[in-house]
Amino acid sequence: MRRWVKLAAIVLLSLPVHVVVGLALLGVPKPPAITAEDVGRVGWGPVLDNAEQLWRSRASKNLVTWLPDGDGVLVRARRWILDSRLHGVASPGARPVFLAQLPRNVAGAYSEPGRGYMILGWDTDGDEQHRLYRWDLGEAEPVLLTRAAERASFGAFERDGKRIAYTSTRRNGRDFDVYVMDPERPDSDQRVLEVDGMWAVAGWSPIADELLLLHFRSNVESELLRFDLATGTLEPVPGATGEGAAFASAQWSRDGSALYYVSDRGTEFKHLRRLDLSSGEERVLTGEIPWDVSSVEQSADGGLLLLSVNEDGVTRWYTSDALAEVMAPLELFASGQFAASLHPDAASMLVNHVDELGVARGYVYEMARGELTLWAGPEPAAGRGEGHRLVRYPTFDSVAGAPRTISAFVYPGEGEGPRPVVIDIHGGPEAQARLRVGTSSTQRDGITVITPNVRGSTGYGRTFASLDDQYLREDAVRDIGALLDWIEEQPDMDASRVAVQGGSYGGYMVLASLVHFSPRLACGIDVVGVSNFVTFLENTAEYRKDLRRAEYGDERDPEMRAFLESIAPLNHAERITSPLMVVQGANDPRVPVGESRQVVEAVRGNGLRVGYMEGANEGHGFRDPWNAFYAGLAQQQLIRECLAGG
Repeated sequence: MRRWVKLAAIVLLSLPVHVVVGLALLGVPKPPAITAEDVGRVGWGPVLDNAEQLWRSRASKNLVTWLPDGDGVLVRARRWILDSRLHGVASPGARPVFLAQLPRNVAGAYSEPGRGYMILGWDTDGDEQHRLYRWDLGEAEPVLLTRAAERASFGAFERDGKRIAYTSTRRNGRDFDVYVMDPERPDSDQRVLEVDGMWAVAGWSPIADELLLLHFRSNVESELLRFDLATGTLEPVPGATGEGAAFASAQWSRDGSALYYVSDRGTEFKHLRRLDLSSGEERVLTGEIPWDVSSVEQSADGGLLLLSVNEDGVTRWYTSDALAEVMAPLELFASGQFAASLHPDAASMLVNHVDELGVARGYVYEMARGELTLWAGPEPAAGRGEGHRLVRYPTFDSVAGAPRTISAFVYPGEGEGPRPVVIDIHGGPEAQARLRVGTSSTQRDGITVITPNVRGSTGYGRTFASLDDQYLREDAVRDIGALLDWIEEQPDMDASRVAVQGGSYGGYMVLASLVHFSPRLACGIDVVGVSNFVTFLENTAEYRKDLRRAEYGDERDPEMRAFLESIAPLNHAERITSPLMVVQGANDPRVPVGESRQVVEAVRGNGLRVGYMEGANEGHGFRDPWNAFYAGLAQQQLIRECLAGG
């Protein structure tokens, strides 16, 4: 199969490029013809002749959500070699029904029992202008509900009513106003609240015509408010505002008498809390768990809670009663990682498990019987056991008189050591390198992968997440220098062969690490990374600017602007002396394409080898399967050349 992509016009650095399957390539060899060996090496599974054969193979499959009747499920599975698409499955082991009318980039699928449709959302070519659609199931074509020139985000279904609530930037492209609509009558669309900044609908009251809203002041600060649709009254939830706290997973209790939410207000970690709306009393339900609660779900009757907890980068699941007085770990598998979601009105849950070999399977777990039923994916096979280890290495500063330590997952390369190393830095920066399962192509090439959680990462408390803010930005880069020191002390690692890679903010960290540590780094790969925070803040999507200024600093302030210019990798390109590859989507609204183009031009001006791949139909990362495949091959080849000698 070959899918040719219509290319947008590209004006690229006034330098010669060639174009292959949606990619503009500069300093990157034209990819060779694809072979079965290539596909297997990059980790995209076997080459098979037809979709049915591929479905029955060991290819990974994930359950996405329940269909509205609660019986069938949506499944995301590979239909062709590289193409993951949505299918409907009516029962365990039933023949999948390919949903050709749903694109591969469906980003949200929402359903509720009793409705004869689902709400879906997707964008175009990575532009993140998400539209909402009504899909009437079966062979029906999705019906567009929102306009093309807006970023719409589904919020909630009306309880015992026909409407949905959502937010959209339709008015000015920047502010997320609140709308309601009957999806079966798209012309009923109505803006009910104009706001400033980024807002989201968290829930619809089960007993009143009232919405629960989240207002995001930054990536780590938010507030909760209640909006009365009848009177237009907007009121903050008592105690759920200010103090630099974050709120998430907010929802009404099933009887409408209380609110559940996760917050770090007044605490280092995000705890589950319950607010009694009549008394105003808030109870912290997970105060004894010294980690972040990531999410909470309620059973249909509200008597059971399903919680996920981020324990040192590993997701753990718990069930409890409504007040979390009796909590029990949900231990369904001996190894790997899984995600779970409750059935809307039955005592069961969807479970997606990825085993230690990296194979994903979808199950339904019947809680009353304690029974797991495989719905999609190959029958489990005996694995080889977990291959990672969690380490903590000392960095340059101290806490309470002892060296501060940085957490990192180490995934050893295959073969005998000492092995070369790839340092893979996550984005965000308010994010975290979580446990990965399976063996990557890099490891199969005999290269160890390390994923550090440098300061500024979430998951380790509010204080740690703030240690890289604004003028402290390069302290996170110093954590990479400390990691290089630690690698030198490891007998199974070769400190003379180390590469660095990362995406988005991780791409900035790659460039900054090359500026500071090029003599110690064999090469770097920057994917949609920031090269200058001033130009980034000036050109990122309007709705993101103030959110990111809270983290990086306000470039409109002369003193801060001068600081940001002083640390910009773009302004120190002459210090980058290691081979570099840059990957960028032309439609990226978060890190605009200019961030990559300008650093490529600057580093090439030094006479350094620079490879550049720009996807004309891509945004913040590559989604088109052929683009992603070619880009993966090229990145893997650079790593192999600079670390493994071929």
